[in-house]
Amino acid sequence: MESKHDELLLQILKDELNITNFLNTFFGFMYRCTDFYVESTQDQKLGFPAGVAEDLVLKIYRKWKSRFEADNLSRSEAQAQTSELLEPTEVVEVEVETSSNQIDDEPIKTYKTPVQPSDSYNGAVRENYTWSQTISDVDALVNIPSNIESAKDLRVDITAQKIRIAVKTERLRENNSLDKYSDDATDSEWIVTFDEELSFKTQREESMWCIIPGYYVHVHLEKATERWWEALTKGEPHIDLTKIDCSRPIEDLGANEQMKVQELMWNHQQKLLGKPTSEQCNLERVLKKAWNAEGSPFKGTEYDPSVLQYN
Repeated sequence: MESKHDELLLQILKDELNITNFLNTFFGFMYRCTDFYVESTQDQKLGFPAGVAEDLVLKIYRKWKSRFEADNLSRSEAQAQTSELLEPTEVVEVEVETSSNQIDDEPIKTYKTPVQPSDSYNGAVRENYTWSQTISDVDALVNIPSNIESAKDLRVDITAQKIRIAVKTERLRENNSLDKYSDDATDSEWIVTFDEELSFKTQREESMWCIIPGYYVHVHLEKATERWWEALTKGEPHIDLTKIDCSRPIEDLGANEQMKVQELMWNHQQKLLGKPTSEQCNLERVLKKAWNAEGSPFKGTEYDPSVLQYN
């Protein structure tokens, strides 16, 4: 979770004094130096399709909000387990019980939201889950019964190539949905509601999940290798990769690629203004040099581009 850019970003945050100014500086940079706000069309491939930039910002915000909530939940559970293991004396008994009750009665709050169209961006909506992807990561929203309000009612196991989710049997009985996941009566404490093998490998140590109470479990996965997935799980119908948005944020590109993109953006702006592009500027420099070269019919005269024709 450490970032090599933290020192630089912290210095910018100190200079800007508050989060609002910091975000304004960041999005201003995106305006001045990238194609982030350009809307692509059939004739213009530069930029993002309408609405995708906003969805991208929201998706990244939700990614880090999910990690924050998962970390908070882990700390709360660790505190609860510690309280159960320690034997308090009579003197501190009331205080310890109060702390434990606060942990039990006040679970981590999170937002409630149904699945949005952007949640299947470059992915698909399936019967019991929705998934989306970028070139480097995958997000899956796995449906859960509406009465599942706490992570304590779930067991989520994520490996490099599998997602497995189990729900407390008693919670399924309360919701009259036990038959949906188990044909026979069971004495098991947990019932598996989702158990699927992923299409490709992921980085297990970078995986995380959180619960959106009453709606779904949000699972975020980092791909082991950069590639577009035709499906989230094996056996799932494939999506058409020729119809997805394969554009990438400019900051994900290497230095040379970023320079090329910036040159293309500058050339596009020059064309809109009726001014010469970088290629035309370079060509004119060559022509100026050749104008007075030995053997040139124009040697000794003033350079006049109007007598030349070039594309």
